[in-house]
Amino acid sequence: MPQPQETLVGLLADRNVRMKHLTAGHSEQTLCPKCGGGRTREKSLSVTIDPDGDGAAMKCHRGSCGWAEGVRVRADRAAPHPRVIQKPKPATLSETENRPDWLLDFFAERHIGLRTVREFGIYATTRWFGEGDREHAHIVFPFTFGGEIVNRKFRPFPEKQPQAQEKDALPTLFNVDRLGEAPAEIIWVEGEPDVLAMFECGFPHAITLKDGAPKEATFRPEDLRFEAIRTHGDMLAKVPRIILAGDNDQPGIALREELARRLGRHRCWLVTWPEGCKDACDTLRLHGPEAVQEAVQTAAPYPISGLQSIKPGTLSDLRKQHPPTTMTTGTRASDEVIHLPTEGRLIIVTGYPGDGKTSWMRYVMIKTAINNGRRWAVFSPEMQPWEQFVAGCAEVYCEKPFWPVHGVDSMTDDDIDDAERWLAGRVTMLVCDSEDEAPTPDWILDRARATVLRDGTTDLLVDPWNEIDHQRGTMTETEYTGRTLQRFRAFGLRHGCNVWISAHPAKPMLAKLGTAKQPPGPYDISGSAHWFNKTDLGLTVFSPTPGVSELRMWKAKYRRFGIRGAVATMNYDAIRGLYSTPFASTSLMEAPENGRWGDV
Repeated sequence: MPQPQETLVGLLADRNVRMKHLTAGHSEQTLCPKCGGGRTREKSLSVTIDPDGDGAAMKCHRGSCGWAEGVRVRADRAAPHPRVIQKPKPATLSETENRPDWLLDFFAERHIGLRTVREFGIYATTRWFGEGDREHAHIVFPFTFGGEIVNRKFRPFPEKQPQAQEKDALPTLFNVDRLGEAPAEIIWVEGEPDVLAMFECGFPHAITLKDGAPKEATFRPEDLRFEAIRTHGDMLAKVPRIILAGDNDQPGIALREELARRLGRHRCWLVTWPEGCKDACDTLRLHGPEAVQEAVQTAAPYPISGLQSIKPGTLSDLRKQHPPTTMTTGTRASDEVIHLPTEGRLIIVTGYPGDGKTSWMRYVMIKTAINNGRRWAVFSPEMQPWEQFVAGCAEVYCEKPFWPVHGVDSMTDDDIDDAERWLAGRVTMLVCDSEDEAPTPDWILDRARATVLRDGTTDLLVDPWNEIDHQRGTMTETEYTGRTLQRFRAFGLRHGCNVWISAHPAKPMLAKLGTAKQPPGPYDISGSAHWFNKTDLGLTVFSPTPGVSELRMWKAKYRRFGIRGAVATMNYDAIRGLYSTPFASTSLMEAPENGRWGDV
């Protein structure tokens, strides 16, 4: 079994970070180990524990320091602490009516008037700030949901950091109550003042996340800042038009891209702020409400399909982005020839029944979840009940058989509990067990969209293709296959979610007399050449002899995925569901033009 090399307490202690509580989702301020809080010993380090309790994100808000780091326990053995939601203590009428001149001046400088400040219930208060026995002025932004205050955000004045929120508050969006149950359009900005600026300009349907964008411009699937999307998932899933009007800087652009991935790029429009303006507040202050209105009204559809014109700066903007990344398959043998994409590609895996397609994909699932933080949604109707598939995942995670096997160490009750906790946040099963509905492509894609929105799913596995209810009507099988694969491919690109499809060959190829069985290729799958043409990465899992598995690449759309014709040889432990690298395991060869290996 993989043994944890660290604990979260140990990881934080190694960095001289001390916290009072390590509850999942908890945030607190503490001394920064790099700058020590300066002369005043200010508690400038913000530390937030991940929702599953397996990691933490740290950021120092002193301008002269700015140290930031994230830590993650690779294999935690402790149960995550449950998240407790608490309602904040009600404020008195005198507190909520406290609007001194400095508060009104703060908003007036941004061209936000008293009417708007009152409309949003914003007021001033004093709170303990940093080290020392002193109170400091803060601006209070109340968050309401269902007409009740569920959170408050405290922004110090005149400093901007460190900001604070109510302890254990319900994750929600600022201004969400004004959207109603079925908004036709929402405007997504970055920060509460931008919501107020939009309101001033005649747009009452602007919202923002409570935490905005991170300065490091990177995200993990479990990032706490997106919890509010889960809270309002049902409503957000129905909005037909989402205008992304965040900050025009690197963190803001990164946040915009992640929101588009989770919400669906096909529903998103992008605002371009005037030259020299970072956000809605800047535009309102420098150019007036007409400029904000024009920017929103001329928002461009998110570029996902159709014709795209080359505009000045197109290539420069692309160069500024991080190049697409790849991830490990879990074994050195396969990593030497195959580099898995991460950005939403169509991956086809074929092979004869019993040769290990499902076993290999399940192995990759667990290894990418461990090494790359991937989250999977799985439609696998052949594995009934669906818990059987999860048990196979647990075997890979624990490196032990789930059911007792004579002479082999099997999973203990503690192992099962640990694997269950770990898998709960990383694997979602799509199960169609109703007599009144069929697992059509629409059924699968609808639920996959929901898991991307709510859970940050990064990979969808359909295993196998022939178990989908293919209602093709008057289309031929070839026409239907091409159209449906295109839909799955479009879903992957829109949501940045890899789509893995397991497809059986139409029938085993007959071996010539005195020759061995040959591996199938894409043209052996029913549906003609679309299996080769539509896929970004095509693989065959082939078992020439028991205990040996070959991974053969017959399509690589980009060089960074590998080389067409590459072959990796691995040992397969069927009892534990594990793959390993034998000596002299890899070789390269060109696949034949007909898509089959035949006598190669």
